[in-house]
Amino acid sequence: MIIYNEDSRDILRDMEDNSIDLVLTDPPYDLSEEDKMWFHNQFMRISKNGAIVFSPPENQWVHPVDQYGFWIKPISTKNTSRRYSRFVEMIFFYSTTIWNSDRHWSQYSNVFTDLVEGATKHPYEKPVSLIKRLLLNHSNVGDTILDPFAGSGTIGLVAKDNDRDYILIEKEKEYCELMRERLFFQ
Repeated sequence: MIIYNEDSRDILRDMEDNSIDLVLTDPPYDLSEEDKMWFHNQFMRISKNGAIVFSPPENQWVHPVDQYGFWIKPISTKNTSRRYSRFVEMIFFYSTTIWNSDRHWSQYSNVFTDLVEGATKHPYEKPVSLIKRLLLNHSNVGDTILDPFAGSGTIGLVAKDNDRDYILIEKEKEYCELMRERLFFQ
């Protein structure tokens, strides 16, 4: 279990090929096409079992993609001044080779309606229940999960609670401290 308070580019660049089991991440939604391609290539290089990437519909992650998922979020007034509010985020699945088919069929829909529970201290936090479902469907006990844009540490929290190792990278010190508090003191 590792937490880096650094720019993920610096860490990813030095990681060995096939050194982690799964990338599961929610990158910043304003990355350039060039940056998205660089990160995507790194994800696929270092991951044994593919990548799962959250993406907005209006600035989609890298194509082609193996499968799409959709997270229907609760409607919010955030960022709706003089424009329509987005209440759907896409989830891109790339070469996810693990498919834990021993789970109930209801766990395999590509449309998710999970809610973020409780007060959050990060503006883009994802629901624990959604991350748990993705992690259980596409990884095994003991696997190492990488989140290069860790934010509040939800992916690390779910990995820890489900017997997976994790590597979290977050360049913002404020969020890195929030993540450490959440993972080690709650």
